[in-house]
Amino acid sequence: MEFQDTTPDLLKTIYANDADLLAQVRGFIERGADLNHVTQYGESALRVASNNGRFDVVEALLLAGADSAQLRWNRTFYETAVGTADSLDAALRESDGSELETTDFWSRTPFLLAVQTGDIDKSARLLDRGANRDATGRCGKIVLQYAVESGRLEMVGWLLDRCFDIEATDDFATTPLMTAAAMGQAECVRLLLDRGADIARENHVQERAIRMASTMAVVRVLLAYGEDLSDISPEMRAELLGVAHDGAPETTLQAYLEGRLRRFGRHNGEETNDPFWLAMIRSGATGYRASQLFAQAAPPEAPVWCYQRFGRTTTELGDGRIVEVAGEHEDSYDPDFCIYNDVTVFDGQGGIRVFSYPEDVFPPTDFHTATLVGKHIYLIGSLGYYGRREVGTTPVFRLDTVSMRIEKVATSGEAPGWISRHQARLTADGRIVASGGMRIVDAGGKEDYVANDAVYVLCLASGTWRRLEEDALRA
Repeated sequence: MEFQDTTPDLLKTIYANDADLLAQVRGFIERGADLNHVTQYGESALRVASNNGRFDVVEALLLAGADSAQLRWNRTFYETAVGTADSLDAALRESDGSELETTDFWSRTPFLLAVQTGDIDKSARLLDRGANRDATGRCGKIVLQYAVESGRLEMVGWLLDRCFDIEATDDFATTPLMTAAAMGQAECVRLLLDRGADIARENHVQERAIRMASTMAVVRVLLAYGEDLSDISPEMRAELLGVAHDGAPETTLQAYLEGRLRRFGRHNGEETNDPFWLAMIRSGATGYRASQLFAQAAPPEAPVWCYQRFGRTTTELGDGRIVEVAGEHEDSYDPDFCIYNDVTVFDGQGGIRVFSYPEDVFPPTDFHTATLVGKHIYLIGSLGYYGRREVGTTPVFRLDTVSMRIEKVATSGEAPGWISRHQARLTADGRIVASGGMRIVDAGGKEDYVANDAVYVLCLASGTWRRLEEDALRA
């Protein structure tokens, strides 16, 4: 029987980290897989298992003869990972504490390793011995992140009780809350928020926890604490709506030719269920991908109608429907760049309806906010097309979720001006508070894009804007 090298499959299996990983790895050991193979990227079975916190697998590999030197572990590391608290004490006594701040292949100290294993007793003993509580691992990974990534909820609480910084960040400005969101740790997200984690913090690419959420369970927790559904990732949005993300549209050449271009509505709230548009919505395809399907028969005529967009809003209604408004596809330099002014309604059962509007009723709108008030959704702000912005004014529209008609709302007072990328929330007394984001201002006859550092309140009863200071708003 010809020998089959299972080494690459071993590494893939460890990366997959299934619930029965230990049994799978033992099967590879029995079949004679090379346990010491190191890839050109420095990966090995031991190193990946250790980094993933699968210390049961690490122990099995070591007992089977894997080279422990790959981990750069001394006895203190070994006892921390797979020993007992007493054997760890013995190792510390023998080394006279000199191994406390040594680091392994992943730049972890024994204390960081103990946190990753979730062993509170060992972690406490290491701290009592003088371990550095501010130690960080590779890429500046902080103590709390090791507990969060491993799903060690009890360890997270223990660290917080000992005043470990809930807002500490790694080299990418990632907080424990962001890490928990990205890892799909819903209960950990809830715990961190209950203990005061800042839900609005951004990482080095200006993403908040809501954008990094990898499961709908995490999304729901963040929404319960005040986040905006419009800010979820494209993958989570596709799951929410029951559509694909970045797929290929199931359509025909004829449907493509008839629906590939954006069309404004002929009247307010015209239902426009174009077959090509519906195919694009269900597939989540880019305009470019759709055009390439028929490039030979129909040379691209841009921009191709597309539903993969930035700056749209997503609003859940009490009857189960989800309403999405407008948004843009691609950046202004791209041939498929387009800012839309449509409204799409998902009924929660697989049904989709698209409503179109005349441009003078509802202009192309992106990076606005959507606030549900009764049966109406108030749409505030927009980035819009260059040259069409009215500096000093604030676009406010109201969508009737029954008739699907949109009307412009007349406002007065001290408004935020041409605002976009901001946040909006409804107060108990029927006001909409707008804060953050960016504003277009006049700078010597030219447009300038500046941060909005004020808070504005729109009274819906009177249509009056008022500027407030943060302290006054909280009072």
